[in-house]
Amino acid sequence: MILYDSQLLIDFYIKNGLEFDTKRNYFGTNIKSYVLKDNENIIAAISFSEYKKVNYIEAIAVDKKYRKNGYAKLLLDKVIDEVKKPLYIISKNDNYFLNYGFKYDNTDLIDKECKTCNKYNISCFPKVMVCNKFKFGGNNGKYSNKKSLN
Repeated sequence: MILYDSQLLIDFYIKNGLEFDTKRNYFGTNIKSYVLKDNENIIAAISFSEYKKVNYIEAIAVDKKYRKNGYAKLLLDKVIDEVKKPLYIISKNDNYFLNYGFKYDNTDLIDKECKTCNKYNISCFPKVMVCNKFKFGGNNGKYSNKKSLN
């Protein structure tokens, strides 16, 4: 797993169905990203940030050819272990995150850009979810990683 930030990462997210503005000027200075690579190709990535003491997953994706191998879980585990605070996501893939341990949250974190989109609450229904590893799970609230980062 590599700390990573570049235009290649944005291209990877777009290729895997994530939405970006037309200028692709998405990542600010407070965003960190990790990627998993197969040779030189990105196969999975996560980007996260902290804003006003709240941690957010900005983007997470796994290449279609590499899904169902635990890579998203591996990336989520890495970020949760690093931030050690509640982690929020605005999700369109609720089932995956619910199975991971996220819960729905009523906090209004959906940004203006999302709310002004012509698809918002018509064909796109994002939901705010939160994961707090200290509030659920076995092993005294800690995750057990079956896959290793090495």
